[in-house]
Amino acid sequence: MKNCMLVLIIGIFICSCANQKRIAHAKSSVESSKKIISESATTLEAIGEKIEQKKQGESVDSSIHNKFEDVLNALKKNLEEAGKSVKAVEFFLEKRSNFNKSKYNEALKSHLQQLDSFKLSEARRDRIYELLSEAVKAKSFEKYGLGAFFDPGVYEISPSASKLVARSFAPAIDSMAALSNRFADVKRGVQLVIVGYADASPIGRGTALYAKLKNYLKLENPGKEKLNMALSDLRAASLLSNLENIMKTYASKFANYDQLTIGSVSYGRGEAVPFKNITDYSDNDERRRVVVFYWAILPDLEGLN
Repeated sequence: MKNCMLVLIIGIFICSCANQKRIAHAKSSVESSKKIISESATTLEAIGEKIEQKKQGESVDSSIHNKFEDVLNALKKNLEEAGKSVKAVEFFLEKRSNFNKSKYNEALKSHLQQLDSFKLSEARRDRIYELLSEAVKAKSFEKYGLGAFFDPGVYEISPSASKLVARSFAPAIDSMAALSNRFADVKRGVQLVIVGYADASPIGRGTALYAKLKNYLKLENPGKEKLNMALSDLRAASLLSNLENIMKTYASKFANYDQLTIGSVSYGRGEAVPFKNITDYSDNDERRRVVVFYWAILPDLEGLN
């Protein structure tokens, strides 16, 4: 009888110790996760303000701005998911009996595993925040006059102009590589955007350029604005095609270039003015015949817990 009582007492003691360990682990996970969530939320709020300032300063185009916002929202979502697990574990902590082996169910264990993964990802998350912050701060746009790359009345870049394109874009590519290489330990990608502009000059009917643009638009009688929109669009596309090839020739400048995801887009804005702070544009103004190159190095969040 005494032996049975001793075994029972030892069993209760062991169970109590196991429960206590589970409770201690849960409390520790909750407290450390709360701290990480709070600090991360503050960091993301500051980055969000910088993203908005960059947009207001016209130093980022809409597509890259949207990419910044997508990354920021995904990181906030990551914190929200961790916050849900924190609340779930806090609910279980209200009753010690929830940590008895028989009640230590899959739901509770799942939330604790989520918080453990969240904590283990802290170092990666911090590096992602650093990259995102530096990407927002970087001077990541350049303006180029179209006359340097295109002969009058054409939208294809001639072979003789390709070397000039490469020399012109080299400083921006160097800046991209420098920022990217500082975060070689972070899974990341490069975003390239070329935006073309045209002046408000008419394009003569009967010219070869008019015929090409009309065919491109698939319109019987396109107006001046549509023609200039098409011209700016085609020139931006031609320049982007050249830039993509140039990037490949400069691959050695980038650490782990083969692991970079490279996204690119081009579009024309026709007769829209390139920069709103310039208020004295004329219709036939060479300052309107430009392309603007925007770029960004952005973190890849795949697998982030």
